Parts: sequence; structure tokens; C-alpha cells
Amino acid sequence: MQSHSDPLDLKEPDQNGSIDRNRAILNYIRKSLRATRPWTRFLSVLGFIGTGLTIVVGIFMLIGKDFIPASETALPLGFLGILYILTSVFYLIPSIWLAKYSSAISAFLRAGDAIELGRAIAYQKSFWKFVGILALVSILFAALGIMAAILIPTLLTLRG
Repeated sequence: MQSHSDPLDLKEPDQNGSIDRNRAILNYIRKSLRATRPWTRFLSVLGFIGTGLTIVVGIFMLIGKDFIPASETALPLGFLGILYILTSVFYLIPSIWLAKYSSAISAFLRAGDAIELGRAIAYQKSFWKFVGILALVSILFAALGIMAAILIPTLLTLRG
């Protein structure tokens, strides 16, 4: 079985025969951020594409509401179109944070400035904060949906 070594690998001395812990940590951070940046850039681009497609679908629903017959039980296409356009914000905001994070990583890798590293971490924090809040809201809506799916038919049965 292969053992995994310390990613910082602080055991090997530098040219002077001493171990420079700060330099090893900084090199590890640079290496990790260099490997992370393409993925965050890719996911931010996918988010922008998802935002654009969601807006286009919403616009087509708004335009098509007069041309497509809808059943009486279905939600109106105009309402769904507006809903699609409004929900596109949920793709746009994290995509913006990821794009800013990727750009700050690039600036840090170019200049090696700690301020750029701090900016990248702040953008990453904002991304994860938004995603966490969105996850909590999604769980809340799922719980409400489950309760509604159980209670509404039950109440309608008792009423009738």
C-alpha cells in the first residue's frame, strides 16, 4: 500500500541546507491555485452560459405564450417565463464570484502579491456563502413542497 506524503514536503532542505517553511507553504499555495484556476474559470463560464440559456428560454416563454395553447391546469407560460428570467440570477451571482476568484488567482500568480491572494480568498468566501444560503433555501422549499404535497390532498379529501 502506497503512503501519501505531506503535500508541503518540508523535509527537504534548500540550497543553503535549511528548510524555509514559508517558501514551501507559498509554493504549495501557488501550485494549488494554479491547478484550481482553470476549473473555477470553466465553472464560471458554464454558469454564464446557463444564465444566458435560462434568460433565452424565459423570453421564448414570454413571446410564445400567445402562440402556444395552454391547458387550464398548467401554470401560464408568461408566469413561467418571468420565473425563468428571475431564477437566472441564481446562476449569475455565483458565476460572477467564481470569475472574480479566477481573475484574482491570476493576478496573484503574476505578481505574487498577498493582497491579490486575500482578494481571491474573499471572492471564494462570497461564492461559498451564496451557495450555502442557496442550499438552505432549497432545503426549506423542498420541505415546504413535501408538506404541501401531503397536506393539500389530505385537506381536499377531508373537505369534500
